[in-house]
Amino acid sequence: MDQAWFRYADLCRAEFSKCSFPDQLIRECGNQEDIAWAVFFNLRADSLNWLNRNVPALGGNKPVVLIHSGQADQVRGCLWRMP
Repeated sequence: MDQAWFRYADLCRAEFSKCSFPDQLIRECGNQEDIAWAVFFNLRADSLNWLNRNVPALGGNKPVVLIHSGQADQVRGCLWRMP
């Protein structure tokens, strides 16, 4: 991902302080905090469920599987496109 993504993720970081499960979310995101920040920003309490759900925008794949198989940029792109 490019610098624009990291600027976006940095904007999401402020909301992450409201997360009641930060360690678990970061772990599920492969210890990639930028992804955890954006997941929480977009999905709040549903973050962990979303990571383990088949997501049509990701070709029916589970975000957690993509992240842990080296395809985290696909998940980043999906998060970035969320309204």
